[in-house]
Amino acid sequence: MTAEPPCTFTTSVASLLIGALGPLERQEVEAHLRRCAVCLEELIFLAPLPGLLHRAVPPGSCPRCDP
Repeated sequence: MTAEPPCTFTTSVASLLIGALGPLERQEVEAHLRRCAVCLEELIFLAPLPGLLHRAVPPGSCPRCDP
């Protein structure tokens, strides 16, 4: 038995979560999520990460990170 190949939209799921998609891309990914269990599972798995990233390094505390 072979594993099913991953969906090509999975990277778009991460982009959706961080707000990096334009309006049309966002609609396309949201529509895709309604019919793709692989991407929906990825969304559920990644959903907590944006909130955690904001808490990882407070703004202004990393001189090399801030422009």
